[in-house]
This record gives sequence, structure tokens and C-alpha cells, in this order.
Amino acid sequence: MKVTVLGALLAAGAWPALGQFQLYAVNGSIVQPVASTYDFGSVAPGASVTAAFQITNISTQPVMLNLLTVTGIGFSVPPASAPALPVSLAPQQSTGFTLIFQAAGPGVYSGALNSVGMAITLLATVPVELTGEWVTGTGTQFLSAGPVNFGSVPVGQSPTVEVVLLNQTSAALPVPPLSVSGAGFSLASQPAAAATVQPSASAALELQFSPTTAAAYTGTLAIGGQNFALSGTGVIPPLPTPSIAIALAEPDSAQQGTIAVGLSAPAQTQAAGTVTLSFVPETSIPGGADTGIAFVTGGQSTAFNVYIGQKQGVFGSANSIPFETGTTAGVLTVTVQLGSNTAQQSITILPAVVGVTAAQGVRSANSVEVDLTGFDNTRTAGALSFTFFDALGNAIGAAVQANGASDFAAYFQNSDGGTFELKAVFPVVGDTSQIASFQATVSNSTGNSTSARTSF
Repeated sequence: MKVTVLGALLAAGAWPALGQFQLYAVNGSIVQPVASTYDFGSVAPGASVTAAFQITNISTQPVMLNLLTVTGIGFSVPPASAPALPVSLAPQQSTGFTLIFQAAGPGVYSGALNSVGMAITLLATVPVELTGEWVTGTGTQFLSAGPVNFGSVPVGQSPTVEVVLLNQTSAALPVPPLSVSGAGFSLASQPAAAATVQPSASAALELQFSPTTAAAYTGTLAIGGQNFALSGTGVIPPLPTPSIAIALAEPDSAQQGTIAVGLSAPAQTQAAGTVTLSFVPETSIPGGADTGIAFVTGGQSTAFNVYIGQKQGVFGSANSIPFETGTTAGVLTVTVQLGSNTAQQSITILPAVVGVTAAQGVRSANSVEVDLTGFDNTRTAGALSFTFFDALGNAIGAAVQANGASDFAAYFQNSDGGTFELKAVFPVVGDTSQIASFQATVSNSTGNSTSARTSF
């Protein structure tokens, strides 16, 4: 038998008379007298239950309280709450203390609280059922000791907590019905239906917390007729800092490259960001914006996704996005926006000679036609020169010169890039079949560019 003795008897003649003290149970602001029995009720195996009490001098004279003992397995008074005896109590004055009951094994428990003029029977029942514990970061904790707390969890993540149902009895026990309620909480796994736990064995289940917003969450785990509190907080963690990786063979016009977005750390939450292309042309270049500076998917802005645990952005299912450099000299800037974080990188596209991307010759009975497709990233094309060759590769006469500056200027003034198509028709006196090929030279502010020799 466990005995807790507090204080000591005073010398003869100092004992208080019977009926001068009353025991009260204290529950918040509610104070109720305890006559002869106090029942802690049903207490889960291993759980700790605390009850607050006070002893009051109900007489009209000061009285010395000098005895307080607690007996019985599982019943005790925490030393920190025990009154220092002996203590003199004035009329209607009280002294408080707490009682704790805790027992691991099932059964009906009884004890006694004895004080001056009173003997109170203490009761508690530990039912024959499985004992629940949850696995914390540092060990285990009884479910009845407080809420299962997931702590702060980034929105989009779904951590789990293991709960172990222990059989601390000598008989096989069935796993009772299990359920979870409360937004954000669920059962990730549980024992099979009609499972039985043998003595000294255990069964496990997993609770999952999946916050969808930054907020505090509460829920309930029901194990048979018992309910246990669940708690957790959804948080939005800071997004990692993005970086830009541009793959571009040459920083020139009419090129295709790719852009990838790296992250400073693995993402803790799912998010979406944007990559934007912006362009500032050389100040002397006429005309409007260059719509050729764009992603191959279209437009100058595109979205990417960031997934939990990854260290780079994803464009659809790819890790990079192709883009075109357009046909205008200037500064192309790539900007990445991810939450409040940004990254920027620029490419300087220098002025260049005219690029001839395609040439075609058309011959008729009285003329030949030269068709050129190309781009001028300075938009300053002007002087033109055409040389024609016979079948043996000999030049036919002198090169034909032309000044297309005004035509080019008028065209580029309203263009949205440096691309152009040129058609030149040359009347021929004689047999046009003798003209086998041609070369064209187009000049701009940077220099001359000559097409490959093209056959008619």
C-alpha cells in the first residue's frame, strides 16, 4: 500500500476538534464539498489525471491543520502542491493541494485521503482497453496527456505521425473503431478490420496533416469511445531565391536559346512563377517593338511551376523553355518572378550585317527575278548589288547597283522587327536561259553581306 504523509501531529492538547474542517473539490470557479468519496472516473491506461482540492476551516476559531495523508496505488499529492504542515487557518481560510491518479494496468483502484476529522475514499477505474501513444520527435507520449501536435507544417506538405496501440493486459484485445475528424486531418493508414492485439503486442496507425491555408487547425482522433485532440498549424514558408540559366550559342539576332530557372534551396511548398522577356532596342533603330523576341510557345511571358523538394522550375513537363532573340539590335532582359523574389539577366545583341536567310531566282522569257528573305537588326539597309553568272560561273557584265535606302526606311518605320522580303525584277534583252545564277549584296550601317550563289 502506498502512503503519502504530509505534516505531523502536534503535541497533545493542540489537536483541533472534529468537524472544524471541510474538504472541497475545485473545478475552475466551481467549488463543491466532498462528503465521503471522490471518484476520478475512467482513466486511460498510463494517463495522468489531476484534481484540485482545498481544505477550509469552517469553524469560528483559528484552527491548526496538521495532518494530510493519501494512500492507495496510483494516488499521490505532488510535493509542489502540498501545503506546508502544520498550518494555522483562520475562520473560513483555506489551503489548497492537488491529487494525481495514474496507473498503467487495467482495474478498479481505491485509496484514501485522511485529514483532521475526515476520511475520504478515492476511486478510479482503468478500463481493459488498448493504451494509445503517439511518436514525438523525442520519444512517445500518451494520447491522453495532451493533443497530438503536428507543429508548423508548410502548406502543400502532408507529414504523418505514428500512433501505437499497446496491449498492456493479459488478454487479447480487439482494435476498436478508428476515425478522424477535422479539416486537414486524416488517417493515412490503420490496422486491418477486426484486427486483434495480443498481450504485450501493439498495432500502429498513421495520422496525416495536410494544411491548405496558413491557419491553426484542430481535429479529433476517435478510438472506440475515447476522443483525443489533434492540432497543427499551416504556414507558408518563404520561397527559395530563383536564378537564371540561359543557354544561347551566340548573343546574336535570329537565334534560339533556352531559359532554365534554378532555386537556391529545395522548395518547401508548391508555387508558380513567371519568366518575362523585355527588350530595349538601340536608340537609333526606327520602327516598333520586335515581336520576334518571344518564347516559342508564344508571347513574352510564360509561367513555370515549383514543386516540393525540387531545386528548379518546371515548364509544363520540361526543365527549360526555348525562346527567340528576334531581329533587332539592343538589350534583351530576362526577368524571373517567384513570389516576392526576383532574378534578372541581360543579353546584349550587337548590331550586325544583314542576314540573308533565303534566296531564290525566277527566270522568265524577258526578265529574271531575285527574291531575298533576311533580317537587318540595325534597320538601316540601303545599297544593293546584284551579280549574275553564266553556266560556267563567269560574271555577266558588271554588277547591277541599286539604292534601296528609302524603300527600306519606309518599310522598317512601320515594321515590328528587322525581317524583310525583297523582290527585284530585272528586264533582260536576249536569251534569259544564259543567266544561270546570281549573288546579292545588301549593305547596312555595319557593313556588307553577300548571299550564297543561287541558281535560277
